[in-house]
Amino acid sequence: MKKIIYVSLSIMLGIFIGCSDYLDTTNPGQADDAFVMSTAEEAFKTLSFAYAEYRRNSAHGGNYNYQDPLGSDAEYMSEFPTANNVIARLQPGATTIDSRGAQYNSVNIVLARSARIAELIAAKSEYQEDAAGSTPTVWTQLYGEAKTLWAFCAWELVRHFGDVPFGYENKFIEEYEITSRFEIMDQIMEELKAVEGKMYVLGQGGITVERLSRTFANALIGEIALHAGGWQTIRTDMPGLYGEVQFDYKGADDGECVYARRKDYQDYIRIAEQYLNIAINTHNGTAKLITTDTRPANNPFQKHWQEINSRRTSEESLFEIGTYAGAGNIEHPYSMGRPGSNNTAERLLNTFAAIRIIPTFFYNAYESGDKRRDVSMVVTGSNAATGREDLVPLGVGTRIGGGGPSINKWDQNRGDVPAFPNATFRSSGMNYTVLKMSDAMLMLAEAKAILGSDNAGAITLVNQIRSRAFGDSDHNISGLSGEALLDAIYEERKLELLGEGDIRWDMIRSGKFNERAIAVRQEMKDMAAGLEADGYYTFPSGRTISNYVWTKYVQIGGSSTAVVTQEAPDDSDPALYPGWRGIYNWGASIHTATAKNLAIKGLYDYIDPDGSEAAALEADGYTKVNWGINVWNDVNAVAMFNGAILDGVVGRENMAPRYFHPMPVTVIDQSKGKVTNGYGLPNN
Repeated sequence: MKKIIYVSLSIMLGIFIGCSDYLDTTNPGQADDAFVMSTAEEAFKTLSFAYAEYRRNSAHGGNYNYQDPLGSDAEYMSEFPTANNVIARLQPGATTIDSRGAQYNSVNIVLARSARIAELIAAKSEYQEDAAGSTPTVWTQLYGEAKTLWAFCAWELVRHFGDVPFGYENKFIEEYEITSRFEIMDQIMEELKAVEGKMYVLGQGGITVERLSRTFANALIGEIALHAGGWQTIRTDMPGLYGEVQFDYKGADDGECVYARRKDYQDYIRIAEQYLNIAINTHNGTAKLITTDTRPANNPFQKHWQEINSRRTSEESLFEIGTYAGAGNIEHPYSMGRPGSNNTAERLLNTFAAIRIIPTFFYNAYESGDKRRDVSMVVTGSNAATGREDLVPLGVGTRIGGGGPSINKWDQNRGDVPAFPNATFRSSGMNYTVLKMSDAMLMLAEAKAILGSDNAGAITLVNQIRSRAFGDSDHNISGLSGEALLDAIYEERKLELLGEGDIRWDMIRSGKFNERAIAVRQEMKDMAAGLEADGYYTFPSGRTISNYVWTKYVQIGGSSTAVVTQEAPDDSDPALYPGWRGIYNWGASIHTATAKNLAIKGLYDYIDPDGSEAAALEADGYTKVNWGINVWNDVNAVAMFNGAILDGVVGRENMAPRYFHPMPVTVIDQSKGKVTNGYGLPNN
């Protein structure tokens, strides 16, 4: 689908004069209000500047999506030692106060500009006449779009910073204070409810997934309500902050915060159910769950990612942050995709790849036949210096130098036409998928399961996702209710949304963050002990991790060029299995090797390193390579795994997880003592 290029204006428009000093959003203007609102086209150009600001300075969340995909019971970061994952690890005292200052300020800039645009549109007679009607128009869409962008940014603040100063945009102020997140969420939802009926659904009025629509606004109400009614860590060091809201608690209060859920949570879960249902079944427009695939690969789940990797939009998306190839500040796949290496022979392959898969999840999570597994996870990466596909070793490291299993959803090799002019890292042109249909469907299933009034409906939604994943109904769930059903939904969300920054929030919202964190840390200890004692460890899935694997560079099908592989027909060909890997034939002059693809033996089955099978493989040109041995025999790797996988839960097993980022120092210093960071975060 055709992509929109957001306008990045070189001037600061006059409509933005007067934003509060502490948000650093005051801008002298060179264009007046009347001009920028003279036509709907000019108004959209103005709004597109706000979109562009979000894309350039906020969407990546400081390279790693606010560390959301770096700290769950499935994902971690293999860079070590580093400060880039301390919030992901639940170590607030190890961060610095301005670690997310750029994103905090940028989100507030977009929030303020969107609010001012909406205010100016609301004052226009054309809008007022259209708003009095019963159908959306271009002016009511623009108004709703501006308000939804405002709401989306307000939600970003609450989600990542907790209780924040709010409601001060476009005002001259001398004093400000913290506002309760629950008050903010209530206001966001009410504002969205007031405007969503004035907006186009996806596909209507030329609205694509790169613009905010009624479809997304409905889903956003549902998502916010689901979180508002979920478990979360709240402050206890500011008496009266939450007004009349009453809570149930889990665990102990450490004097600064506690794990809590509001007592009237079901009211919010009903809102979530209502609006997610509307987004999925009534106002979905052109958005849909992709369930068919006419390609030989026949993997509908992968089709969404094929579109993204090919620099197109996806019909499964409800909202994407638009990007364009050759522009900077695009973090997919650089910081969050399949690993590469840093070499001038092919700069596009400089993929840092921060998100790594916890080995126990890699081996034990997906059932056999689940087509999401190889699309989502990969053990090889791209060597820019040789043009070859290399194994990424387990242990400490970044790019293809270490870290083991990685996210495979974003891969520079994967697009229909991987190469493009002016290609360099952070310029992929791959959009940020903010919300897609499968995510919304599983959130709706979660809401239904929490309420317990439509377990059958929740199961149906989960089975739609599972039927797509397996290509049949043989793996459907049935007969579940209560906690068992909720656990099944959270597990399905892990399998469906791996690497996308959602699993951590599911853990928080479920009220089971600590239990899941403790469990995965124990699973890693059990695996390491087995590897040390026996040289291998077999998981309940039947898959086995071993101390060693064997690899060999090969030509697939006799091809003299590199091959990007797709769905593996079976496990008989070690160059095709696991599937969805390989490497594109980049054609750099120094890429002289004829065999560029990698065959792997022993990845899922034990091969005795002293046995006849190993000897035969080595006689055939395979090389024995360290794999699981690094988990227990490499001192740095042992320290990295122990630290990177949610070590902030240690010693706080009965206390709240601390996952918020700090508000910047200027916000604290200029508040006259009324604003502080809580949760063990720094205040200077």
